[in-house]
Amino acid sequence: MAPEPATRKGPNGELSAEKSAKCPDCFDHRLRYQITCARSQLGLTILPTDVKLITTPEDVYQWSILTPGRAALFSRQLSKHSIGAYIDLCNGVGVHFKAVLGKGAADYEPETRLVTTITAFEAPEKSREHPSSDAITFQLSAKEWREKFNTEVAKREALEMEMMGIKEENVDLLTEMQALRKTEATRTQHLEKAWEILTMSSRILQERASKATEDSQKLLRAAAYLKLESNPCVSSEVDSSI
Repeated sequence: MAPEPATRKGPNGELSAEKSAKCPDCFDHRLRYQITCARSQLGLTILPTDVKLITTPEDVYQWSILTPGRAALFSRQLSKHSIGAYIDLCNGVGVHFKAVLGKGAADYEPETRLVTTITAFEAPEKSREHPSSDAITFQLSAKEWREKFNTEVAKREALEMEMMGIKEENVDLLTEMQALRKTEATRTQHLEKAWEILTMSSRILQERASKATEDSQKLLRAAAYLKLESNPCVSSEVDSSI
């Protein structure tokens, strides 16, 4: 595939090769659309080195924020943003923000606009046949960033799969713990019941032992009494001695 020109412009001025090199594949399609609109809107060609999100009143273009929530994207320069911010910038062009002419546009010569427009947009074949070093650098940089982006996506998907596996393991462990707690509770109930039975049995045995002792003493006294009754001599001797 033939390389794209190094200087590529959208209606927001800042959509240059430097930014597109750091965006996913969808940025190329968005950029082509913005290039078409640029001719009839701002008519400006911004070099990659001149691209910036934080502008001054003297710049040829200013940013008009259409959605207040996107204002944070313009709190730092393009090179300081993450890939996620690049994607938000790509998707927000013409929707959440747009570029308007700044005070510096008054010094932007119409002839310069015409020449740069013809050079940048009406002679693509020449650029494709003889790509500049900037265009080659842009292609390599874009490929590098896309590879990094794809690598990060793959890592994230792998982590998500790992997290899903961990969640499933946690569910299994939780189920196992609940089963163990239920088993432990059942065993505890059985032990408590067995302890109650043992305590009751011990008390019954003690009562029986005590009663057996009393009965034994009664039998001994009765036997002694019967022995005395059956032996009057012994009884008389006992009485005389008394």
